[in-house]
Amino acid sequence: MKSIILTDPIKYDGSQIAPLWAYSMGIKGDSVVVFHGPMDVTFENMKDLEDEKAGKTIMGNDLIHFIVERFDSPASMRLAYYMQRLLIVCIKDVLEKYEIKTIRNGDDLFVIERKLTVSIASAGVTSEKIHCGINITTQGTPHDIRTAALLDLGIKDWKTPAKEIADIFIREIDDIEGDIVKTKSL
Repeated sequence: MKSIILTDPIKYDGSQIAPLWAYSMGIKGDSVVVFHGPMDVTFENMKDLEDEKAGKTIMGNDLIHFIVERFDSPASMRLAYYMQRLLIVCIKDVLEKYEIKTIRNGDDLFVIERKLTVSIASAGVTSEKIHCGINITTQGTPHDIRTAALLDLGIKDWKTPAKEIADIFIREIDDIEGDIVKTKSL
């Protein structure tokens, strides 16, 4: 698995969770693509049926976005959600290095009951996909949700923790793959 950090802002609208989005930018294979920018998930790109039915808005003026794609045949929704939880744990671990205490509730991280992340996992025919966004600012987030943001927590440069998160996540995935190939089956 490889990672790339795109430095120019990109608006996340949910279309980036489509299969082969990274490939359309020249990134082949299992990957973690990291970028920052606004988020406004359109209803046609919304994957969470409960959010769609409730007419929820998923938005913010600036977030770190992680797009993970792992190819498998057949792809597994279950594995996508397991990897999503692993990514959230990696984010939590990195933020602790910055002395930011978070509470994990499922696939979300909170700081003093304020939501810091947004995340979804899904699977297609050939790959599992994850999007995770971390608020850089609380501006533009839905008014009915109390949110936290990295700027308010003292993180001014989003690229450094983003790279650390991607590197730790990839190390975990590689370690799991290494364990699989050295273990006898039952």
